[in-house]
Amino acid sequence: MNRNALVQMIVSEVLRQLHGEENKPDVLVLAGRGSEAAGSVLKHLGRDAEVSYLEDFHGIDNPGRVILPLLSCSQMAELACGRASDPLMEKVLARLLSGGVVEVFEFEYQSYRQTAPERLFSLYESYEKTLLGYGIKGLEINEKADVSLTKKLVTENDINELHKAGASALRVSSAAILTPLAVDCARER
Repeated sequence: MNRNALVQMIVSEVLRQLHGEENKPDVLVLAGRGSEAAGSVLKHLGRDAEVSYLEDFHGIDNPGRVILPLLSCSQMAELACGRASDPLMEKVLARLLSGGVVEVFEFEYQSYRQTAPERLFSLYESYEKTLLGYGIKGLEINEKADVSLTKKLVTENDINELHKAGASALRVSSAAILTPLAVDCARER
């Protein structure tokens, strides 16, 4: 950490204590300060956290939260195999190996939900499940999500349950059969 950043951090902490402000949780965003990726995360976090950035990484002993703005497809595949080929992923892997959690704001593979072949998309879903076991998890976002359903028969009850769980869109295989009531229910939702 450079001298200016250290002085700024000390002054901020002194001012916070003088004004009696609550101690906000430390969040390390694994992106450069001012980058578009960091901006997306900041919009989500609001003012509920004391945020540090990738260039501050060495000055933070143990941040409360570590957030990775984007986990690319190739990064997912490597991490699922326990490998890291670039310095950023080495930091993520080190955090995981030390028992920490890394939150991911966006998994790149999900942007291919509508176009990827079902088997390839399922492979990346399995990587995400593997990474969950390692300590990587999706950042809680209050937006409704798309859901993939692998059932062969989709009923009105399935649609209602998914809607209650927060789904806003449903993806089914081309071989799936939707009951007429399920179609009507999906249109209503």
